Amino acid sequence: MGNITDYVNNFQHTFRESAFSEVDSLVLCQLSYLKMKHLIPGLEDGADFLLFREIAAKEHEEQIFADERYREDNQKLVEAVLRSRRFAELKLNYYIDILDKEMEIQFSAVTCCAGEDADGKPIFYIAYRGTDENLVGWKEDFTLAFSEPVVGQLYAARYMRKAAGHLPGDFYLGGHSKGGNLAVFAAMSSSAALQERIREVFSHDGPGFKPQVLERYEYERISEKVNKILPGSSLVGMLLENGSAYHVVESSSFGLWQHNPYTWVVDPEEGLFLHREDLKNGAKFMDTAVTDWILGLDDEQVGRFSDVLFKVLGASEADNLIDFKNDWKKSLSGILQELKELDEETRTEIEDILKELFDIAGQMTKREIQSRIQEGFQGIQEKFSRKKEKK
Repeated sequence: MGNITDYVNNFQHTFRESAFSEVDSLVLCQLSYLKMKHLIPGLEDGADFLLFREIAAKEHEEQIFADERYREDNQKLVEAVLRSRRFAELKLNYYIDILDKEMEIQFSAVTCCAGEDADGKPIFYIAYRGTDENLVGWKEDFTLAFSEPVVGQLYAARYMRKAAGHLPGDFYLGGHSKGGNLAVFAAMSSSAALQERIREVFSHDGPGFKPQVLERYEYERISEKVNKILPGSSLVGMLLENGSAYHVVESSSFGLWQHNPYTWVVDPEEGLFLHREDLKNGAKFMDTAVTDWILGLDDEQVGRFSDVLFKVLGASEADNLIDFKNDWKKSLSGILQELKELDEETRTEIEDILKELFDIAGQMTKREIQSRIQEGFQGIQEKFSRKKEKK
C-alpha cells in the first residue's frame, strides 16, 4: 500500500488502457496547489495548453514549491509525474490565482488535459485549489461554511463557464478541501446545457452547504455526478454534509491530519483507494455537533464571531501560516494582547456562542454513550438467546 505519489510511480497504464479514476482526480487536485502564476496562460490569453514538464522545469522550482506545508511531498509527486507514463501527456492552461485581502478572497484554479481516453477523446479536468497557506483563505473557508454563497464560489462558477467555453466536449472538475466545495457549487449553479457536459464532479474532503443553498441551486440536478470522497476521520468534508452519498477511504494518519491528501491509502498496483465501510464513530459524532452549531447561529452572530476570531489572528501580524509558524512567539504575543483588549460585551458574546457548541457536543456525547450501552445490552441478550437455543 502507498499514497498518491506511490500510485503515480507504480501505475504505468495510459488513460487509453485504464480509465480516469478518483485517484487521478486527487493527483490533479494536489498539483493545483503548486504556485504557477505567470508560468501558465490565463483564461483571456487564448494560448495553447503547455506540457507540465515545461512548467515544472528546474528554474521554476523555487516558485512552484513555495507552499511550505506540502513542499517535500509536492516535490516527490512532481518528480513522479515527470517520470510517469500515465501522465506523460499532461498539459495545463487557463491558470488563475487571486488573493485579495480587502475582499477576503483566496481563489485559484487551473484546467488540465491529462491525455486521451480509450475513445481518443481528450480528458479535460478543471481543478480548484483548496485553502493555501494564506490566512485570508482560512477566513474565507470559515465564512464559506456559514454564508450563501461566498465570493469565491461565484468566482468558481464563472471560471468553469469561461474555461468550458474553450473546451471541446465533456470535462471533469473537482478539488480538495475548499476546492471540492467550489467544484460542486460551480456544477450545481451552472446551466442545464453545461451540466450535460460534466462527466463527474470530485469533492475530496470538501465541506458541504447550508440546506437553503442546495435548494436554491437545485443540487439534485447534478447529485448523481458528484463523487464525494472522505478519509475515515473527516471533519472538513463532513461540515454541513446533507446526507448525500459519499465514499470513505483509509488514511495512514489520524484525526485532523487525515485531511492531508498524502495520507490517503492507495493500492499502487491496482490504482484504487483502499476503502472502508464508513466514517469512524467519533468523527461522525463531532461532525454532527459542529454542523448543528453552525445551523443554529444567525447571520449577525456569524459575522461578529468571524470578525473577532480573525481580528485576533490578524494581531499576530502574520499574513500566512508560514510566517505565523516561523515567528510563533511574536505571533502568540500579538494574539494574547488582542484578546486582552476585547471589550467585556464582545468577550461575553463570543463565550456564549462557543458555549452553544460545547452544549451541543455534550448532549450528543450523552446520546452516544446511551446508544453504545444499549448496543452492549442487545449484544449480551443475543448471546444468551443463542446459548439457550443450543441447549
